[in-house]
Amino acid sequence: MTDLGATGYGPRSRLLFNGDEEKYELWEVKFMGHLRLQKLHEVLTATTPDPENNARVYAELVQLLDDTSLSLVIREAKDDGKKAIKILREYYMGTSKPRIISLYTELTSLKMEGNESVTDYLIKAEKAATSLKSANEVIIDSLLVAMVLKGLPPSYKTFATVVTQREKEWTFVEFKVQLRSYEETEKACKPHKKSENNDHTVMKANSRESTSNLKCFVCGRPGHKSFQCYEKKKKDSEPKFSKKNL
Repeated sequence: MTDLGATGYGPRSRLLFNGDEEKYELWEVKFMGHLRLQKLHEVLTATTPDPENNARVYAELVQLLDDTSLSLVIREAKDDGKKAIKILREYYMGTSKPRIISLYTELTSLKMEGNESVTDYLIKAEKAATSLKSANEVIIDSLLVAMVLKGLPPSYKTFATVVTQREKEWTFVEFKVQLRSYEETEKACKPHKKSENNDHTVMKANSRESTSNLKCFVCGRPGHKSFQCYEKKKKDSEPKFSKKNL
C-alpha cells in the first residue's frame, strides 16, 4: 500500500484529526478502516492484544493526532493503541457532566445565520442531538423541533405558527420535510415579489418621464401642466381693472 503521509499528501493526510469534537466520531470510523487495511483492527477487539501490534496501532495513531489530542494519550497510553483510542473516545464522546452541559447549551442556543440554508441549520441541530444521545441523554422529537423553531429567523414566523398550532405533533423527520418545503416555497415567491417591486418602480419612472414631457401652454415651459403653472397663478392673483374702475 502506498502511503505518502510524510509529504503531507496521499491517503494518510486525509486521516488527520484536527481536534474538532464534532468530527471525532467520523474520524474514528476512518481510522478503524485504516487499521483494517493495515491488518491491525483486531488489536481493538482482542481481550489481550498482541503487544507488538498494539504498539504499531499506537504508532499509526500518534501520527494523525493534533497536539491537544496527542497530549491526552502520550503519557497515559504510551505504546498502547487500544488504551489510547479508549481515552480519546471518552474525552470526545464521553458522558462527563461538563460535556453534557456544553452540548445542551449548544442545542438550546441554536440560531439560523443570515445566509445559512435550512439543510445546514438542521445538520447543526442533529449533530448536537446525536452527541447527546450518544452520551445516553434522552432527546425527544418535540424538544428538538422546539429548539429548531426557536432559532429560525422572523421570515419563518408563519411556519412556526402553523407548527405550534397543530393538534398532532410531527416527528422530527416529518418536521424537516415540511421546513425544507417551506424554504423552497419562499425561494419561489421571491422572484415574483421582486418583479412586482420592479414593475412599481418602472411605473413611477414612467410617470416622472411623462410629466417631464409635458409643456405648459400658459408659460410655454416643460415639466408641468397649466393648472400647476406659477405664472398663471401669479396672473390670477394680480388685481384686475375694468373700464368701470377708471
